[in-house]
Amino acid sequence: MSLQELETEALKLPESERAVLAERILASLAAGSAPLADDPVFGLGRAPVSCGAPRASVEHDRYLYGSEDA
Repeated sequence: MSLQELETEALKLPESERAVLAERILASLAAGSAPLADDPVFGLGRAPVSCGAPRASVEHDRYLYGSEDA
């Protein structure tokens, strides 16, 4: 999400919620941390593994549940 998109979304919030969001962002910047960069979800897919199941990403329901139409 770009800074402009974030700003656009933040402006949709009530003023009190925008103030809280601004305080949290400023506190995070002051602490020198980037909370999103530390989020483990951003690491998903960086080290993929092979499980031997062809088209597993497309047919995961069949592999997980054994159903052709799930």
